Amino acid sequence: MAPVSDAHLVHRLTMNLAVEPSEIGGIRRAVIRFLRECGLDSISDDVVLVIGELLANVHEHAQGVCELEILQEGEGLIVQVSDTVTSPPTLRRGSASAEAGRGLLLVDALTEHWETTITATGKVITCAFRTE
Repeated sequence: MAPVSDAHLVHRLTMNLAVEPSEIGGIRRAVIRFLRECGLDSISDDVVLVIGELLANVHEHAQGVCELEILQEGEGLIVQVSDTVTSPPTLRRGSASAEAGRGLLLVDALTEHWETTITATGKVITCAFRTE
């Protein structure tokens, strides 16, 4: 049997969520714990902030129901949030004083890449992070 390289190890966290504001802290702690176990402390602030923004959108637009999946493989980390709403989120270029609508600007700034895929049952937002 050939040895398995650390670069190809896969770590996965999947959570089926009913997002309520009171639950966000527990979700963040679970994500931080997972990232620590993967040795990814250096990007945990960015990942947690992105997930928080995506979950805020789920709470506001998708009745709070979603699946969160985080996959670490090799030099990358993928975060996916799936919900049942088929309309894609819109990246708005709002003013700095706007009180809402800037979450996707943060997602765009903190990820290497992000995209929305419309599915037969809703949508999946996929965010990629570099881990090195």
